[in-house]
Amino acid sequence: MSSNPTAQDRKPDPYPGRLYLIFALLAFVSTIGLDYTAARRGEKAYLFASRTVRKEAAVTSVPLADSVRRFLETSGVPVPWEGQLEPTDGTPRIVIQLPRENYATLERRLEKELQTKGASVKKEKGLEEELTSYSWRITGKQQERLTLVFALLEPAKKEEEKEKAPPSAPENRVAIIIDDMGTSLEALKEVCDLGQPITISILPQSLYAEETARIAHQNGLEVMMHLPGESLNHEEGNSSTPGLIRSGMGSEDIVSLVEEGLSRVPYAQGVNNHMGSKITQEEEVMRPILDLLKSRGLYFLDSRTTSDSIAFDLARKMGLRAAYRNIFLDSPVGTDFTKKKVIDLFRLSQKTGMAIAIGHPFPETLRALRESIHLLKKYRVTPVFASEIIPD
Repeated sequence: MSSNPTAQDRKPDPYPGRLYLIFALLAFVSTIGLDYTAARRGEKAYLFASRTVRKEAAVTSVPLADSVRRFLETSGVPVPWEGQLEPTDGTPRIVIQLPRENYATLERRLEKELQTKGASVKKEKGLEEELTSYSWRITGKQQERLTLVFALLEPAKKEEEKEKAPPSAPENRVAIIIDDMGTSLEALKEVCDLGQPITISILPQSLYAEETARIAHQNGLEVMMHLPGESLNHEEGNSSTPGLIRSGMGSEDIVSLVEEGLSRVPYAQGVNNHMGSKITQEEEVMRPILDLLKSRGLYFLDSRTTSDSIAFDLARKMGLRAAYRNIFLDSPVGTDFTKKKVIDLFRLSQKTGMAIAIGHPFPETLRALRESIHLLKKYRVTPVFASEIIPD
C-alpha cells in the first residue's frame, strides 16, 4: 500500500488568492491617492472636491446716471443722452418730457428702484408758463449726484373739441363760518379735521382766542373776529358779555373796544357780529366800527341776527367789502335737520352762484358737516373762505 497522499488529500495553496487581494488593495489606494493629488492641483477629481480657489470677477459699480437711464429706458421712457451740468455744483442734469398721465405710475416705480439702490431723493415742483415740472435731486450711496427734471405735457385737445366745448359755467361757491370759537380747542380740532376751507370767527375775550387763531392759521383756516354787540333781548348773558358794544356808546369807546378785540385775534381778515340785533340797526354805532375795518383793509359780514339790520347796506355805501349770512346751520332738533340746512345751502349756491352759512361748534352741527361733506361733489359746489366769496 502506497503512503503517497491522493489528490483529494492535498490542501489547495492559499497564497495566490491573497496576492490577488493585495494587488487589488494597492490599486484602490493608488486610485485614491491620484484622485486626491488631482484635487489638490485643482484638476478634475472624482472623490475629492477641488481645492482650487476660483477668482471671482471684479464687480464694477454702475454710475448712478447710467443706472437711472437704464431703468427709465426699460420702462419705456425715452431719455436724451445729452444732458447739462448744474452751474452751482456741476451735478449732471437731464430733462425728460413726459405726459402727465404717465408720471404718477413712473414716480412710484422710480422711487422704489432708487430705494433698493440706497439713493435718496428730494423733489421740487415748478410751474412756469402753465408747464408743470418736477425736479428730482438724487444722491447715491457713493455721494453721486443726479438731477432729473420731468416736464409734464398736457394732452392736446383736438380743434373740433375746442370748438364744441361749451363755455364754462360760473362756479357755485359756498362759505361756511363757525362762530363762537375760542372757548374749546377740541372743537377747533374737529373743524380742522373736516379738511375743508372753513372760516372760524373767534370771540376776542374768550379763553383761547389767540391760541385758536394761531392754530387755525397754521392749519390753513381763515380767521375772523366775532365782535359782541348788544341785542334787543338780554338772553344768554348778553348784558355781561366781555367787550360788548352797546347802543349809545361814544365813538371813541366803540373804536377802543374793536381795536382791543382785534389785538386779541391775530390773523383776522374780517369781522362779523356776535348777537348785535340792536346795534346793527343803528348807524351811529355801526359807522365807527365800519370806518375802522375799512382803514385796516378788513371785510365785514353781517350775521343778520335781525331782518332790520342796516349794517350790510351801510358798509357797501361806505365802500367796504361786505356780505351777509344766508343760512343758519344750527338746529335745536338734531343732526338730521342741520343736514337739510346744508343741502339748502348747496341748492341756494346753485341758484345764485354763491351762498354763506353760519354755524356754531355744537356737536350736532359739526357731525352734520362731517356727514354732509361728500355732497359737495353731488351738488357741484365749491367750498371757499369768506374772503373769497365777498365781492370787492
